[in-house]
Amino acid sequence: MSGKFSKSSLKHQIAEEIKKMIFEGKLVQGEKITETQVSESLGVSRTSVREAVLLLELEGLLISEPYKDTKVTTISQEEVLEILIPMRLQIETFSLKKGFSTWGEDTKSQFSNILEDMRKAIFYEDLSTFIELDIQLHGLIVQSSGLENVIRIWESIVNRIRLHFLYQNSRSGTLKKWLTEHEELVNILVNGSSLDEAVAALRGHIVDTNIPDVYLLD
Repeated sequence: MSGKFSKSSLKHQIAEEIKKMIFEGKLVQGEKITETQVSESLGVSRTSVREAVLLLELEGLLISEPYKDTKVTTISQEEVLEILIPMRLQIETFSLKKGFSTWGEDTKSQFSNILEDMRKAIFYEDLSTFIELDIQLHGLIVQSSGLENVIRIWESIVNRIRLHFLYQNSRSGTLKKWLTEHEELVNILVNGSSLDEAVAALRGHIVDTNIPDVYLLD
């Protein structure tokens, strides 16, 4: 077993390594992975790899069938349009309605800091970092609601959202456009005083940053 992994959480650490490869584009949608390939690459047992694969199946990142291959999951226009976008609209706008009036300077500073990091990611043309910051920004809206059940629902779909962003945005190549759209949203979230304005901006943002390029998924 490789010294880079601790025995107590081996399957979780292997899962994180595989997850990292997916989100960095080193493993692409539909790509086959094998227990032997991963165990040899990471210096761990096939049993530990199998346990990690089960974790990632539960997170919607890998898919396996009995006596068949294990592959990185794909994401389609239909899933994005019929499931992810509607769920995001419900979860995020509900969270915003519940949390907006409670936001203090600390929360607003977090939005501003994420946006500044987005600018740096755009400057260095770092797509994977930008995507993670995008997830952080929208996750902050949900987290700052303080609604544990809603947060859990968000966490159950967040990796599918990551895949959506990764596969769609890597093909659209409109980094500066995404930055402008997020600057407009954050400006309203941080400086606006009207909940209705903030909700309208968030809804428009979710739709306008995804619908025009969703055709790239298929």
